[in-house]
Amino acid sequence: MLAATLTQFQQPAVSSPSVVPQEDFHYPSTNGDGTITTAVDQERFLALEKRVETLFLQIQQSSITSTLTPTGKAMKSRKSKSNFLGTGPLNLPITPEISLPTTPAIQPDDQQEIFPDIPDTPSAKLSLQILAIIQRYGQNTDDGWVGKQKFLPFVEEYVKDRKPVEMVLPAFPFKSPNRKDKVLGNMPDLGEELALMHLNGLCESITKIYAPGAHVTITSDGLVYNDLMMIPDSEVWDYSTAVREIIMAKELKHIKTFRIVDLLDFHDTQNLTREEYLVHAGCYRRELIAKFSPKNFDSRQSVREDKDTCLTYRGYIKFLTKDLKYSRLGDEFGNEKKKYKDAIEKLAYDMIFRGKIFAAAVNAKCGKFVRLSIHPSVGQTKLSVPLIPPPKGTPLMTPWHSSVLVGLDGSFRTIHADEGRELYDVVMRDGKPYHFREKSDLWNFGNTKVTFEHLYPCGLIIRPADPTTKPSLSEVNMKKVRGLAEHQSPVVLRGFADTTDRELFISKAYELGTVLPWTFGILQEVKDHGKTHKLHNNVVSNEAMPMHYDGMFKFVPELDADGNPKVDADGKEIKVQKPPRFQYFTSIATAPKGTGYTLFAASRLFFQYLPHPYTVERLEKITWAMDNNGFWDAKLKNLPLVVRHPIRNTPCIRWHEPWDATKTKFSTCDITIENDDQEITQVVDSLLYDPRICLRFTWDQGDILVSDNVLMEHTRTEFTGECDRELWRIHFD
Repeated sequence: MLAATLTQFQQPAVSSPSVVPQEDFHYPSTNGDGTITTAVDQERFLALEKRVETLFLQIQQSSITSTLTPTGKAMKSRKSKSNFLGTGPLNLPITPEISLPTTPAIQPDDQQEIFPDIPDTPSAKLSLQILAIIQRYGQNTDDGWVGKQKFLPFVEEYVKDRKPVEMVLPAFPFKSPNRKDKVLGNMPDLGEELALMHLNGLCESITKIYAPGAHVTITSDGLVYNDLMMIPDSEVWDYSTAVREIIMAKELKHIKTFRIVDLLDFHDTQNLTREEYLVHAGCYRRELIAKFSPKNFDSRQSVREDKDTCLTYRGYIKFLTKDLKYSRLGDEFGNEKKKYKDAIEKLAYDMIFRGKIFAAAVNAKCGKFVRLSIHPSVGQTKLSVPLIPPPKGTPLMTPWHSSVLVGLDGSFRTIHADEGRELYDVVMRDGKPYHFREKSDLWNFGNTKVTFEHLYPCGLIIRPADPTTKPSLSEVNMKKVRGLAEHQSPVVLRGFADTTDRELFISKAYELGTVLPWTFGILQEVKDHGKTHKLHNNVVSNEAMPMHYDGMFKFVPELDADGNPKVDADGKEIKVQKPPRFQYFTSIATAPKGTGYTLFAASRLFFQYLPHPYTVERLEKITWAMDNNGFWDAKLKNLPLVVRHPIRNTPCIRWHEPWDATKTKFSTCDITIENDDQEITQVVDSLLYDPRICLRFTWDQGDILVSDNVLMEHTRTEFTGECDRELWRIHFD
């Protein structure tokens, strides 16, 4: 009965500028199959239906004026072939397959000019620093990028009011319908988790320089396109709900979410149930179309005349061709290439039109937000932020149009599923495909069955496969742990028994490698000794520590070919710096939540995100000196900034953060760049704490952790002085 009351839209030509395209409408429905869910307020339903019909009538009444050109002349009706792009070919490159379906950028006032002069005020300077962070996350350069000039007024308005910088990103619609060649399933997987943590890291980076911080509001565009893509409304709900669950589970406090219903000024949308959503989904879509359909917009004309729209259109053609290969459309026309091509092109025009509608809706709700996009951009109308930044030279893809491949080195790369099924292992989680993984015997722990959790941005947690059992540390193959740590660090064993048994902990160190003694012995108990005098060792305090590598002050005699110590002209032994290869920890007791983190910065990521104009080649030539007083009281010179990993030959950063008396009661450390600009110090420090590079690790009691001291820099945040936080540490080669 309810379904029978719905007014269906009339089918217009796609090129008509002022009418609403027909949608494939199944309503009310939970799966697009016509079945009705009855647990819904029918009075609310009828009021919503009346609201949509009123809006549609208003648009129909204004259609006469909508069909006039900007000069006031009536437009001639013209039927065009769905692949018509003008009289000649457009020599524009096809865009790489990135986050599609997508939404065109929110267009600013055409009269808005790029600001040639930026005011020299504190708020403007801080706003530019914030925009520089967004620029870095977008992997842009200053060449042709106008984002700072265009978006400075948006950001500065927040800064002047001391409010969080609000950003908006239309994204996370639903998984590609091609679950054979492109994605591993219909629900969020490791790709969505990485993307959300990456966005949260962007906001954390802004918070470091601007205390009110920042938010990214994700406006899911799933309901805008799903009927065109033959994706049921139920799948859009389930996908977006799972995205929200990831945000909550990982405590991504800087991420907010909107559904289409939030853009339509409905109240109490936070309490919207799945049943209500599915019954009203078609109505939400119709109201969006009725309310925000652009006047005088012709998808074909826009593709012909606007370069960005043409590139988006061609991107649609590329991804839709593969996305719908196994759909009803593919089944119907798959053997008739011309008909399939025509159908795909018409669908692309429909999506251009829908994207224009959605952009208007987002602009109406979030007009003062900083507009982010997953598309490459020069910053004119949107700021590009790739969700899973790819290695140089590889395509940019989003998690809902790709699968994630985890390398043995811990790297994350997006690929299509048909590229990975034969070459890589498929990792399952909760009985569903979760990601691809590079094959290696290092993942095989023999009779000790384990699972692996890859951390963002680096690191690995190994757990017993059966959570109801706790295998002893004595059963763990420590050679495998060391092997993995040489590729990706830190490696954490969590959920195992006997990890705080002192004798067992020490004996397993000898399985890892050659144990290295210090003056205090082989095991150091890292805990707060409660001392405050300058000559005390800050390692055994509750203070935050500088970013560093272990063993900076460890020297051993330099040996000649016969193994005898070398001496200088005065007969004194010549000593050389000998940092240990690895750190090996167990967590005896933890600090209160939110304190006592251990931070690990990965050299692989440091060089991946090294900004222009700095290069590995330049940094490899740099040496630095340090002057340390207090407990260590050492002056060191000619220290290399970059060393090569002894096994993998990859470049690794070797650094000690400058640490002055404002940061410590103990040893201070002055750093001098010996043969390059002193500004290198700020560049290195900034990168090592960048959330894209630095893992903020929270200890659980009983954790075992192994970290490669060459691959990684590390430090510690402060913790409550009277707590029992305690780690045991052993170094080994």
